[in-house]
Amino acid sequence: MLSDLALNKIGIYAAERLTSNLSGVIFREQPRAADGSTGLNAHLEMIEEYPRMGKMIGLQIRLDDDENIEKTSRGYVCRGEMPHAAYWLQHALPVLAMVYEQENDRLLWNVINADSIEINQGSWNLLVPYDESHVYNADAIDVIAELPCYSPYLARLALARPWMRLIEAGYDIIAEFDEWVNQPSVMGKIRLSVFNNVNANNKLEAVYEWPFYTNSDMPHAFRLPSLFPWAAISNIDSDDKFISPYAVEAGEIARFKLKLGLNDLGKAFLLTDKFLRKGEFPKVGQVNGFGSEYENGIKFKLYNSNNKR
Repeated sequence: MLSDLALNKIGIYAAERLTSNLSGVIFREQPRAADGSTGLNAHLEMIEEYPRMGKMIGLQIRLDDDENIEKTSRGYVCRGEMPHAAYWLQHALPVLAMVYEQENDRLLWNVINADSIEINQGSWNLLVPYDESHVYNADAIDVIAELPCYSPYLARLALARPWMRLIEAGYDIIAEFDEWVNQPSVMGKIRLSVFNNVNANNKLEAVYEWPFYTNSDMPHAFRLPSLFPWAAISNIDSDDKFISPYAVEAGEIARFKLKLGLNDLGKAFLLTDKFLRKGEFPKVGQVNGFGSEYENGIKFKLYNSNNKR
């Protein structure tokens, strides 16, 4: 019997394959966070001419035979626990629920919002209808592109949260790509590898493909800051913050292998995110030095004593 993760992968791969037949949109699988879940399986980016950032759409993808899905006369009813619904409803971008029908090889979708989701005794349910208007195709892309969304810049950071959390937790993320130096192209693809350097001695955990569009005459290295605005990017064999190919083969193919860390924007976003989502305040670094008259007061002594336990 396949695991839940394996079942999810079937739906994700199907969504990626079906999206490849559609124009004007890029599909990217989302990484699993250090705590094992992100709330999103993947995301879509609507293609815009660089340097404009396209609208981002979050995806939660399931199979039609998932144990948390019921097939009804109107469509598939998806169910789950409240923390997931809260995550989606509070997200910085629109989120879609998708169900992959294996027999018909199609995806059905619905928007997750306050109107479509029903809350009942600590759980939620959402109907994904069978009708043609909810089939994932070229017509659906036009509708999805019109969904209300916050700033694409904020959305890009929100989607990158799992990457940033992995780095914060001690994982290594390596970005690799090849580029034809004498052939202009508008399409590129980066391979992102996640290494567990926390408890598994730099074990390879997962590999993700990161397709992107750019100007035909723009070197791919110049595109990286807009793709990963939260990352400090450096060559894998150097701590210096510069980017260069480790080899150029036959004067034609440049090969890059880079390490992603957290820059000031990434660190600031994680700190802000913890405050906005969990109410976690920055810790006070110094609680003494107020002067003897103040510190000899009963209130200060009680507070200082209680917080040292």
